[in-house]
Amino acid sequence: MDIKITPKKLSGKIEAISSKSDAHRVMIAAALSATATDIKLNILSRDMKATADCLENMGAKIDMSGDTMHIEPIKTPKDNALINCAESGSTLRFLLPVVSALCKNATIVGSGKLPERPLSPLIEELEKNGGGFLTKKLPITTKSKLSSGKFTLPGNISSQYITGLLFALPLLKGDSDIILTTPLQSKGYVDMTLDTLEKFGIKILVTDNGYHIKGEQVYTSPGNIQIEGDWSNSAFWFTADFLGGNVEVSGLDNNSKQSDKAIISILKELSDGTVIDAGNIPDLVPIICVAACGICGKVSITNISRLKLKESDRILSVKRLISDLGGQITATDDIITVYGKGFLTGGVIESFNDHRIAMSAAIASLICKNDVIIKGAEAVNKSYPGFFDDFNLLGGNSYVI
Repeated sequence: MDIKITPKKLSGKIEAISSKSDAHRVMIAAALSATATDIKLNILSRDMKATADCLENMGAKIDMSGDTMHIEPIKTPKDNALINCAESGSTLRFLLPVVSALCKNATIVGSGKLPERPLSPLIEELEKNGGGFLTKKLPITTKSKLSSGKFTLPGNISSQYITGLLFALPLLKGDSDIILTTPLQSKGYVDMTLDTLEKFGIKILVTDNGYHIKGEQVYTSPGNIQIEGDWSNSAFWFTADFLGGNVEVSGLDNNSKQSDKAIISILKELSDGTVIDAGNIPDLVPIICVAACGICGKVSITNISRLKLKESDRILSVKRLISDLGGQITATDDIITVYGKGFLTGGVIESFNDHRIAMSAAIASLICKNDVIIKGAEAVNKSYPGFFDDFNLLGGNSYVI
């Protein structure tokens, strides 16, 4: 699907969609609980559905009625389960340790770029502790179950590895330790996981260099739970406001553990010479680059190496996005620099099948002199299926061509 946008400022009030990051975590905890959970959420994105489908294939029962997802937990894990993570990296990395702990001879598959995304050193640590796998990349079939023990990982590879272990290890006989050999990046996402686990009665001890996890804990459902509003996707609307619009976003928790709430302070401080460390906010990089085009000055974003491993190589795709719209940008393996001039020209851009690139392009249109055409705009379905509906609701002029 290709979308054409004629530049217009956006104005109005929009409700934040339910957080994909929070929903993944709550759904997994609910499926591991002793009793059922009702989850309130206002969207079911493609990635959320991937997690729900995987949990059902593991033995949970999930029904969606209106804005409520009802999850009956996994009573007896299915043998020979087929776990299809679709294109969701969070689903894969969160569930790999859980599947290894619970399921016999399960096969984990994925589509799109997901089979190319790394699982090392997580899978090696699972193997050191009893987890057996016929292969180390998708498709993966388990051949023995995970045991408790010590799991040693660098903290700068993927916080998703830590989250997956934190979900799985409380289920095992015996205590476990996660030992981090380097400082933890994207710490806010692990804090979200710890918050979810606490809501479901799981106790995790934070140590000087990682986490200590008591074994044989029981997930206890709170019965009803509301998914937080999504700061990551709300960042697009805050940037639309920054670029000359008048947009308000409701339904967000200022006390959220979501790291991407940093977008508020970033936009307030954005000026010539600003340097932004993306270590804890990698998903904000595309839209920050768009915002930087709206000022007159140089903005640098550092600590970006992990962007290569997202839905697209976001170092490449962000550079293409800005340059194809007439902006000036340079990029190396660990720094992006945008030379803003207050406007962009417009043009045709590729989404690279990356939801954040497609949505960033739409917001970039607000400062373009000419129309913007986004090729492969259906990529937004991964996290925000109604994005272009909301864009038009705020006064935007986007339509399928």
